[in-house]
Amino acid sequence: MLEILRSVQDLTHPSPGCMGCWLSEEEFSNSHVRYAEQWESDEALSAHIRSELYRRVLAAMELSKRPPEVHFYYCSETKGFEVIEAARSKARLPEAR
Repeated sequence: MLEILRSVQDLTHPSPGCMGCWLSEEEFSNSHVRYAEQWESDEALSAHIRSELYRRVLAAMELSKRPPEVHFYYCSETKGFEVIEAARSKARLPEAR
């Protein structure tokens, strides 16, 4: 399963619209494998899911000893430094007079 996901990662990362691709294996009481991709648009993600390459991801999921968990996270808004400024300005105590 890891070999399949590594091959997908290597081929997916340079794909148009792919912003990142990560694979990690964690040891707890049982092995956990996490595979994540970040896409710049719904269209790019949909094209990837329809691709032959994505069939390898599905094949890797079929090899799982437990039912795989699949999550798609969407963000509707991106913010930058203004979040830090707003949070830090709320934390400041008013000056004593």
